[in-house]
Order: sequence, then structure tokens, then C-alpha cells
Amino acid sequence: MQPPMIGTWQVRIMAARAYSIHGDAYYEMQVTPDNSTEAEPSQMILRAPSHAFTTPPATNQRVEIQFLMGQVTSVKVI
Repeated sequence: MQPPMIGTWQVRIMAARAYSIHGDAYYEMQVTPDNSTEAEPSQMILRAPSHAFTTPPATNQRVEIQFLMGQVTSVKVI
């Protein structure tokens, strides 16, 4: 499963961790899309700059992620 070039996904955050690259703050999230099933959960790792978040990510939080050119531009809690 690949992130869209342009669009949004609704996902559940299964795990998240903060990290930095050359002093810039980012989050790495393990997410499960809302359309996955318990029989076939499809989890993936997404990375996003901290400024894309309205609140820091938390485990089991449902969010809407907005993409532009395959990059995360916004993460909002649903």
C-alpha cells in the first residue's frame, strides 16, 4: 500500500515516536487504515514533520492525514 500523491487517508495510529533530522522535529507513526480488517490488517510506517500535527500523535488515535506529492502535509485528530 502506497500513500497517495494527492488526497487524504483516515487511519488509526498504532504507535508513534518522535525523532529529529539535523535539528528538525519529525514523528514516525505505525498506522492502520480505517478500511483494513482484523483478518487482514494492513499496517504501514509514515513519517511526518512535527508542524503537520495539530496535536502530538498518540497510540490508538484516529486521524486524517493529508498528502501532497506523496508527502504528509497535515495530520488532524478525528
